[in-house]
Amino acid sequence: MKTRLIICLLLLPLILFAGARPPKMPEVRAIWVTRFDYKSPRDVSSIIINCAQAGFTDIFFQVRGNGTVFYPSRVEPWAFELHGKDVANTGKNPGWDPLLTASAWAKRYGIRLHAYINVLPGWRGVKNPPASAGQLWTAHPDWFMVDSTGAKMRPTSAWYSFVNPAHPAVRSHLSQIAAELARYDIAGLHLDYIRFPYDYKSVAREVYPNASKAEIQAHSTFSFDRLSLSMMHNSSSRKKWDDFRRDSVTQVVRDLNSTFRRQHGPAPAVISSSVLADLDSGYMHAFQDSRRWAKERAVDWLVPMNYNASLFDERLALMKRSLGRRATAGQLVVGINCAGDLQEIRREIAASRQAGCRGFALFAYSHLFKDHQPTAKARVLK
Repeated sequence: MKTRLIICLLLLPLILFAGARPPKMPEVRAIWVTRFDYKSPRDVSSIIINCAQAGFTDIFFQVRGNGTVFYPSRVEPWAFELHGKDVANTGKNPGWDPLLTASAWAKRYGIRLHAYINVLPGWRGVKNPPASAGQLWTAHPDWFMVDSTGAKMRPTSAWYSFVNPAHPAVRSHLSQIAAELARYDIAGLHLDYIRFPYDYKSVAREVYPNASKAEIQAHSTFSFDRLSLSMMHNSSSRKKWDDFRRDSVTQVVRDLNSTFRRQHGPAPAVISSSVLADLDSGYMHAFQDSRRWAKERAVDWLVPMNYNASLFDERLALMKRSLGRRATAGQLVVGINCAGDLQEIRREIAASRQAGCRGFALFAYSHLFKDHQPTAKARVLK
């Protein structure tokens, strides 16, 4: 009898708190600012002020697009977009540091700034960058993915060619980017395009106009480069290849996390990542093991791009069920597309709150501010 009483007393805390909700954490209200939103220091200051006054807590501020950067770097050239649309300006110094400028204004207005980078894209467009710039496309052609026919992945007018996450030199290069960014006074690092380009088949016909459907599929399956084939011992196992590609992407996430935190020092840092809203599809086809990243704390925030209004609620429910209540409350920041109807945006924000998520992120600044003036959407959402 005495033994039973002791067991009951020991189990009492578990019984009382088994169904308890995780402690409520401060809501994240984030916004993406893309590299196309600014070209001058005045643009950057306007962006920070607008976002702070609109009530956002966090800004994902893009500083790397396609193997070019928006801060002075020792490993990658300046982005041509700071000078317009001419790729010949790749590597041309604009005379100011957009990330440093954004960081200073963010501190002044009490808003958290995250350096937002496209991780695996290496070049986009039909024109090559000047060889003198040392951009990846011309300087390291062997770093790029190769399709199942043996052809190097080619960019299109509006789509990227990706570098291979299994390549040790690529991993080292990306870690150097993270180390550079960690030296800025910023809140964290935001990862985008950290996956395989499963959707290349939708643009591949621009490169292969006369290809059959089967040929398009072959040209859209990556990466069968010599290094990967060697590492896989020319295996014909689909499962082994999928696991290999998935593990390669995950390793890059881990590398960027550890490098950024180590270089950032003792100050708190948030590692976040945009991921596909359909977590199962991301896992199976894009080799993006986002649930594992959350579980292992390779990322602090998962930011699923839940941009399909007709599937929003269904996908949100699946995310919550898949991640669990605690991870939803602590790590799930739902991405919401602001291109559509205002009432739908408000409904999706409310649904994210009702689901107990850590917060939401709106895509993007350009949908809420035109020439840095708030649109009707921005005024209502504020």
